[in-house]
Formats: sequence, structure tokens, C-alpha cells
Amino acid sequence: MAVAEIKKVQIIGHSLIKKDFLSSLQEQGLVQIEKTDFDELGLDAPPQEESTLDHQLFQLSHVIGFLSKWEEKKLVDKILLEKPKMAVKKRRKIMEFDYASVCEKAEALEKSKKDILSGNKYLGREKSALRVFENLDIPVLDFQPTKLSEMRLGTIPLSMLEDLIKIREEKKLWFRVLCQTKREVTLFLVYLKENKEELEESLREMSFTPFYFSETVLERAEKSDLVIDIIKKLEREIKQEERRAAEIDKQARELSLKYREKLMLVYDALLNERSKHRFSGFMGETKSVFFLEGWIQKKDIGKLKNRLESYSESIEFFFRSPLPEEEPPVVLDNPPVGRPFEIITKLYGLPSRGSLDPTMYLAPFFFVFLGLTVSEAGYGFLVALISLLYLKFAKPRGGLKLFLKLLFIVGIANVILGSMVGGWFGFTIPELLVIDPLKNPLSFLILSLVLGFIQVWFGTLLRMISNIRQKKYVNAFFVQGGWLVLLPGLVLYLLTKSPGWGYASIGGALGIVFFASPSPNPISRFFGGLYSLYDISRYLSDVLSYSRLLALGLSTTVIAMVVNTLCESALGIPWVGWLFAALIFIIGHLFNLSISFLGGFVHSMRLQFVEFFSKFFDSGGQPFKPFELENEYTEFM
Repeated sequence: MAVAEIKKVQIIGHSLIKKDFLSSLQEQGLVQIEKTDFDELGLDAPPQEESTLDHQLFQLSHVIGFLSKWEEKKLVDKILLEKPKMAVKKRRKIMEFDYASVCEKAEALEKSKKDILSGNKYLGREKSALRVFENLDIPVLDFQPTKLSEMRLGTIPLSMLEDLIKIREEKKLWFRVLCQTKREVTLFLVYLKENKEELEESLREMSFTPFYFSETVLERAEKSDLVIDIIKKLEREIKQEERRAAEIDKQARELSLKYREKLMLVYDALLNERSKHRFSGFMGETKSVFFLEGWIQKKDIGKLKNRLESYSESIEFFFRSPLPEEEPPVVLDNPPVGRPFEIITKLYGLPSRGSLDPTMYLAPFFFVFLGLTVSEAGYGFLVALISLLYLKFAKPRGGLKLFLKLLFIVGIANVILGSMVGGWFGFTIPELLVIDPLKNPLSFLILSLVLGFIQVWFGTLLRMISNIRQKKYVNAFFVQGGWLVLLPGLVLYLLTKSPGWGYASIGGALGIVFFASPSPNPISRFFGGLYSLYDISRYLSDVLSYSRLLALGLSTTVIAMVVNTLCESALGIPWVGWLFAALIFIIGHLFNLSISFLGGFVHSMRLQFVEFFSKFFDSGGQPFKPFELENEYTEFM
């Protein structure tokens, strides 16, 4: 329920063990390495060695992506996100694998496949262009001008065909329509050379577009080949290339089955080598020693010493608390039940130095708020069950594991609170129902506002505690303390008309008036404090924001009931009514579940971020990022 204590660690060691020590440090993942101030300590920066790791990683990533097209993975494995596993101690041995030759083979296959696809695409365009001339009964190679005549292929707009017919009647022109569409006409024309200039000018005016056989066509044409023969040749060639592509796919598939996982292991091993190479540049050194400094959690100091005991004769550790001017990284340290709620805190930001960790304070409120906004026990049961099964069988790690635990917890919240203020898939259980939001929305609204008042008041109390920890006693006892007395005193006075609560409210207000302003001038101090009382309107608006709990809870319940009503109507359809009813029930409730949980998460987080955190939480801390093994494709055991 706090921020973990962080210590500065400084390590001095012999240069001969530098690389091995870094590897061991990386495997432990306990220290966040900081860049050494070389000038201040009088140390040399390590020499910058040129690394080819970036190029190798890019090549491997590209090859793995290419081979993944032939990945044979069962649906269950894909859902469970199964990854190849590699023992930490074997990651150095995997580097001995000749991955470069495999990459070359894969790249050669990919290039050949791309060339084939590109070539076939081009041949396909050539074939399509020839289709309109397949009725031409002149050999392609004979399609050449003679001494007296010219031959042309081309197209004109359909609207110009009548004009061309008139020209044929007036001049020595012969043409044949090879193909006609709604917009244009494909023609074969023959005319005398003596009329060439005049006719070609007329054709240009008619937007005539000439067509010429390409080199690709001419190269494939034999003496007697017609256009239709060339088309058949192109089709045979395309099919032949497709068979070649299929053979390449077969080879790539075999390569994938044999080497893909090994390449993934190599990639992650190289990824960590690059990380080690980068962090080695943070270390200062002399001719015989290296110096490294960083941050470590206090609880991990003993673990670090024990695990690096084999280097005890060559290194020395020094630990100290952060200096006032230093900003150590932040690690949230909460009990297991509260860790899933760290996701909410981290979305807003980590606490700055000296600030409270809000995780355990927000957890019960978030639990209740999400249960009230979704207000559906059936939906909560489904979410909790799916999350639990995924946690059990997929065994996820890191952030995904925490998120699934959070889903399980809020699912339980909905089973409990949904039964009390909602139902099970739109059907209420009267014996469990405490508040019916449809029949008695005012009670639900009052509950929402009371919960809002409690959280806002509690946030002010946390600010008071934070100020006491920072030795700001005046603000803590008179300003925050004043609000803590004024707010409930005012509410209770309005409800009971008891003079005692009225005097308590006045006392709290006087504390705010005389101590809220930091000005040394008594008059400015008084009026500044008096102005601070205007914040009571902000408290009121914050509490009213919690009415969204009613709105979201009602919408979930109403939509669930509408889905059930549609199902009842569908059951009246003869023969297939039960099928339509089942589809409406499943799709409708899944849709309602999705939007309800999405809305519940968004609005419950907003209440924490805007109404609650604003009262006491100061963010700005930087996350703790230990130097550890990274994995893109594999899992380290």
C-alpha cells in the first residue's frame, strides 16, 4: 500500500569480467542502470564499438515474418498465445546456430516468389490487353505495313463510329470491328499510304488510340501465331510460373517448420545482446576497472548479492539512499489483492516523490463503482469465468496477467452488486434485489451521491495525511481538516437542523478562511481564505458527477430487458422462432456486455482520475525499468 523503497547502487569491478557480469546482471533483472557522469568521476567513456546487431535483427524479423505465413498452429494455441520457451542459460548457446545461411535461403525464396508474382501480374496485363484482339485472323508477325498500305489496331469512342463509317464511304479506308463495349470500339483498319496523313489526322480528331504489340508478345510469337495463340501461350506460361510459386511455397513451408522457432530464439538472444551492448555504454571505466551505477529496490539487495556471489572477488557493491536532488524511479508495492488495480493508477501516472500510492485507496471504490455501472450479475459471471479459465490454462505474464485478474475481480463485483441492483441476463431475482433501479431510481441516485460524497471526503483526508507526512501541519490540520469538518457538518446540519453540526461547520470554515492563503498580509490572508470557501461549489459538482453510476446502471438493465423482450417476440415466429430468439439473446447480450463493461471502465476510471485523485494525488514519477532480458517471440524459463 505504498511506494517501494529504492536505493542507489554503485558497482566497481575488474574490466576482465565486464561482459560476463553484464550478462548475469541482465539475467537477474534487478537493477535499473543509469548513465555514469564520466567527467564528474574522472572516468573514461567506454569505446564505441560498431555493432551489426540492428541489421541482423532487422533481417531476422523480416525472415521470421515471411516464414510465419506457413505457421502451423492450432486455434487453441493461438488463443492461449503459446510462445516457444528457452532456458535462460541456453540463450548463449543458441547463438552458435548458423542462422545467416537460413536467412539467405529464405530471402532467396522470397525474392523468387516476388519475381514470379510480379512477372505473372505483368503477363496477366498483357493477356487482358490482347483479349479484345483475339478475333484478329492475321498472324501477329505479319501485322506490318506493305508497300502500298498501312494496318492499324486501336480504339475510338463509340460515339465516333458513325463518323468513321462516313469517312470509309468517302475515302479508301477499310476497317473491321473486333470488339465493342458501351463506351468504345476496338478496330482493325487498313488504308492506302497515299491517304495516310489525311486519314491519320481524321483519326486523331476522333480520339483514336493506337495499339501496338509489345516486345513481350512479339518475342513469344512464331510465324503463324495469331493473337489467340499468343494468349494461350501466356496462359500456359502463367500456369507454369504458378507451379514454380507453389514449389517455392513448399520449400518455404519446410524451411519454416524446420527453422522458424530457432530463428525466433536467435532473434530474442540478439535482442538482448543489443540491449547489453547499449547499456555497456552507460558504464565508466579505466584501464583496469569499470564503474556502474543505478537503482535497485531495497528488498532485492540481498538477492542481488547472493545471485552474483560468483563475482564477489572481482566486484564491490555500494548502496545508499537517494539524495534530495535525485529523482529515483517508482515501484508500486501493494499486496496481491491490490496489484491488479495498479493498472488504473499507472494509466493516470505514477506518484511523484513523497506522494501517496493511491492504488489500495481506489480499489474498493472502483470495485463498487464498476459493479453498479454494469449492474448485471450474468455478465459479471461470464467475465469472471473467462478470465479465470484464461489465467489457468494460458498462464499469461506481466501486464496481461494483471489485467485478467482485474477483470476477474470486477466480474465478481458484478455478480455481487448486479444481483442486488440488477439481475441475471435481464431477469431479476426478487429475493436478492436490494434496490430496483427501474421502480425506485431515487434510491439508486441517493446511493450514488452518498458513495461520491464518501470518496471525495476520503480524498481530502488523504491529502491531510500526505501533508502531515511532508510536515505541512498548518495546511493539514486547518485547511484539509477544515474541509473534513465543514463538508459532513454542513450536510448533517441540513438534514437534522442540529445547532451542534452548524457550529462544527462554522469552525471548519474559519480554519479555511484564516489559514488557506499563504499571504503574510492579514487582510490578503483573510480575503484569500474567504475566496477559498468558493471551492465548496467544486465539491458539490464533484459529488454530482457520481450520478453517472445511476445512468450507466439503468442503461445496462434496460438494454438487457429489451433484448429479452425481442427474444419473446421472436419465439412467436413459426418453426424457426427458437433459432431467431437464441441468436438475438446471444448477440444482444454480448453487445450489451461489451458496451456496459467499456462504459463502466471508462466512467469508473474518470471518477477516480478527476474527482478522487485531484484531492490528494500528485503524479509525475518515472517507472522503474530494470536492465533485464527482453522477449519478442519467446518466453524465458
